[in-house]
Amino acid sequence: MRRFSYPVFLFTLTGLAHGQVPCRVPHLAIFDANVAEFTEQRTLDLQAGTNSVEWRSLMPQAYVHTLRVTGSGVTVARQDVTYDGPDVKGQKAPVLHLVLYSDAAGPHKVQVDYLAPNLSWKGDYAMVLAPSAGGNPPTEMLLDGWVTVQNDTGTDVCADTVDLVAGEVQLLVGGASPVRFPTTSQIAGYDTGASIANTSSDAFAEVTGVSVFSRLRLARNVSMTANAAIDRFPLFQRLKFPVEERHIFENDARAQTLGRGGFTMQARGLEVRLVSKNSSPSPLPAGTVTIYTMDGEVSQVVGQDRIPLTPVDADFSVSQGRSTVLQGTRRVLDRREVPDASARNLRKLVTSVEVVISNRGAVASTAFVREGVENWGSGEWTVTQSSGPQRKLGDHEMEFKVSVPPAGSVKVEYTVETR
Repeated sequence: MRRFSYPVFLFTLTGLAHGQVPCRVPHLAIFDANVAEFTEQRTLDLQAGTNSVEWRSLMPQAYVHTLRVTGSGVTVARQDVTYDGPDVKGQKAPVLHLVLYSDAAGPHKVQVDYLAPNLSWKGDYAMVLAPSAGGNPPTEMLLDGWVTVQNDTGTDVCADTVDLVAGEVQLLVGGASPVRFPTTSQIAGYDTGASIANTSSDAFAEVTGVSVFSRLRLARNVSMTANAAIDRFPLFQRLKFPVEERHIFENDARAQTLGRGGFTMQARGLEVRLVSKNSSPSPLPAGTVTIYTMDGEVSQVVGQDRIPLTPVDADFSVSQGRSTVLQGTRRVLDRREVPDASARNLRKLVTSVEVVISNRGAVASTAFVREGVENWGSGEWTVTQSSGPQRKLGDHEMEFKVSVPPAGSVKVEYTVETR
């Protein structure tokens, strides 16, 4: 497995009760791809020379080809594995038999680390939109973050420290071909050394670290029992973020909202997205977001979506669904190829489009019309006629921003030439 540097998220959790036996695993790293890296450590009283050691605490279904044994003043002469350990889910756990050569008699620290399946984690959020007056969209929200760890190993797991690793990790598990486990997020690369605990009096997490992968650290003595397959830990609580409601009408280059027979235009609700900026001093892990709105003192679910891992000061957005108030139609008025001596293939594609956005509400609204441009010829395109200004979003997309009056409509028309 490749080693990288990565941000470290530190979480302070309640430790073991007084008098409990310390965890046998000093460190555990859980990937959100149903695999984990276990690190076990013992202090062994060895004699000088050759010693035989039996290690019976390996996890069920451990990937034995990933076993790595290290020790101070110790050389590993041989590793053997037998499957005569404890019975877990009808299968015997592996037992590691070691032949160790010690430089001198006395206590020596020996460490074993390896990969094993059936531990995973996911992030999730609760977004509560602040109430607004006069039918206006919300401008503020409160965000709670949680991590769910799932233990399907069939045995209790207890570790001094637990790291939750986000990012795409390439592992050779179960065969010779590389297996890329798509985990919670792709990291764009950022540097943060601040604490999220200062953003709210109820915030829970402390964040430090840097760079490519992200590592969320659940602090000391974390226990996950086999009979409680799902454990949830808070990341933070009641972080306050600004939010902007946007209505988006997005279409491919040839899309038409035509009814049966192609003669009747069928209006489609605009997508309602909530856009916010991560104004906290720490990145947000990726996860599922459940969106709530307040009805008096009762909060009600109004949608669900996912957010990617969001660096500091970066925007993120979630969708509530489609609006019943703002609706749009789209029609391709003309699409034809015509001669063009300046084009590489001596021809160009001319496309004319009409988009109509209607507002059934009593409040004026802003709509973002996102139009795909057909990838034709060499892909070079120019807007030659337009009812309003537009901006380029990508290689084959542009956006119009229009204000739609209450109980009214706005028409967007344009012609684009592609060479």
